[in-house]
This record gives sequence, structure tokens and C-alpha cells, in this order.
Amino acid sequence: MKLEKIVSFLEELAPLLFQEHYDNSGLILGDMDADISGILVCLDADEDAVDLAISQGCQLVLSHHPAIFRGIKSFAGGNAESDIIIKAIKNDLALYGYHTNFDSAADGLAFMLCRILDLDNIRILDERCLPGLGLKYGAGRVGDAVPMSGEAFLDMVKTRLSLNVVRYVGEIPDVVMRVAVYNGAYDDGILGKLKELSPDALVTGDLKYHAARDLLHKGIFTIDAGHYGTEKVFVGEMAKILEERFPELKIVRYTGKDVFTYY
Repeated sequence: MKLEKIVSFLEELAPLLFQEHYDNSGLILGDMDADISGILVCLDADEDAVDLAISQGCQLVLSHHPAIFRGIKSFAGGNAESDIIIKAIKNDLALYGYHTNFDSAADGLAFMLCRILDLDNIRILDERCLPGLGLKYGAGRVGDAVPMSGEAFLDMVKTRLSLNVVRYVGEIPDVVMRVAVYNGAYDDGILGKLKELSPDALVTGDLKYHAARDLLHKGIFTIDAGHYGTEKVFVGEMAKILEERFPELKIVRYTGKDVFTYY
């Protein structure tokens, strides 16, 4: 199968126009005319992911985080990003980043996280619309949980995301019903929307100290399940989509591991 067919499918699900201005989603490396028989799906296109793709006979690495994000001025080697690109080129690997455009897509990562957490009546938290196209998208989601205590909701988040520990801000509510979800790194630009919607709980990651204080001041009970913790679901869920759409392709999963270790 040609790479172009796979890319067309991905960009139909999550158009590149959905990505944030700072992002670098899309085809990072590769020839659209290349033949693909296997895809490795991962959160981060690190050296282990690339090595596994090579050993498993995959020609495409589909990562959530783009292999080149901040920009590279030299491919001389010696840093993580350039070393990965050099290895990929030497082994005819295509690299594709499916980042903030997929976060914001209708059935994208934010939606997937809501489904993992058993939320219903899911709607976009920060809704936007592409002028002239009428396509609605946006970061974050809000959904309804089966009413449960705050402690039970904390336990459920840990269980569903396979986490040993989470951080939280604010007083644990008596009952959790309305839940906001913002995967990856929390963006304090959504604070106004959160205040307007008044969720019983917010599940997010990468929460900074001053942003946490603002949430505390606004009375929003917030669970920080980590960047990795809230996005690792990408691997399994995206692999299922690809297996259903392209049953003739070999799909390999690589979840990797969190960069943080807790003592």
C-alpha cells in the first residue's frame, strides 16, 4: 500500500488545519509513493520506537508527538532528534506526527480519553470552526460520568489509566458528575471556559504551579494524571482504528514508558 493512501486517511480523520500554530503535525519524513506493509504506532518516535519498527519490518512510524517539533538546524548528529532522523533515513522509514490536529479532531485523542474514563454526552471544551468549511473541532472535552464520590473518581482515573499515583488540586468533591478532560499539557488559556462550565473535576497533565493556584482559586478540583498518563491511550486506540481500516497491514504497538519515575 502506498504511503499516500494512509496519509490521506489520517488527514481525513484529523485535517492538518486543526493543528495549533506552534505544532509540526504531518509527514515529517518519507516519500508518498513508498510502499508500506507495516506501521508502528507510538507516543514518542524515540530511538527504541525506531529500532522496533526496523526489527518488525515496518516502513512507517506513526507517533503522536512529532519527531521534529522545535526545529533542527543541523543533522550532524549528537542530539536525540537528529540521531533519530538519520537512523530513519538510513532504514527507509517514514515518520508521521499526529499531534494537536488529532487532539482536537471530533473522534481524536481527547475523545478517546473520555471514552476510557466512561464519560457520556461528550462535547468539545474549546470549540472552534474552520471558516467556510463548517468543521467543528477544538481542544479538550466535557462529559458526564456516572455519579460517584470524588475518592471513587480518583481511584477510577488511576485504574483506567494504569497509574500508581496522581496529583490533585483542591478539595475532593462529594460527588463527581460533570468532568472536563484536557490531555497532555494543561493550557491555562481554557480557564475561562472551565469556570463557565463548572465541572466537578478536571483531568489533565503537566500542571504548573501557578496554573494550579489559579484552578484552586476558581474552585476547580483538578487531577494531574501526567502528560504520558493522559496520552498513552493513543497507541492502543489508534492501532485499533488502523487495524479496522487497513486489515492487510501489520500494526505494531509501542507504548514506551514515562520519563518520570516516582520514588
